[in-house]
Amino acid sequence: MTDIRTIAPDEDPVCGMHVAPAAAREKGLALDYEGREYVFCGKGCFLEFSDDPRRYLDPRYVPSM
Repeated sequence: MTDIRTIAPDEDPVCGMHVAPAAAREKGLALDYEGREYVFCGKGCFLEFSDDPRRYLDPRYVPSM
């Protein structure tokens, strides 16, 4: 995917919350996708992203809690 929205290294791409990357990794809430690591606030966001990563990387997507 070449055109993705800007997501900070500590940002959950689904809901927009900021997450401590090390803590997310320890809880199994980090995922590598196309050469980049994404971190998640919880299992729900992790599963949503896992099901359809492109939806959440689309520049038109606006994260919401």
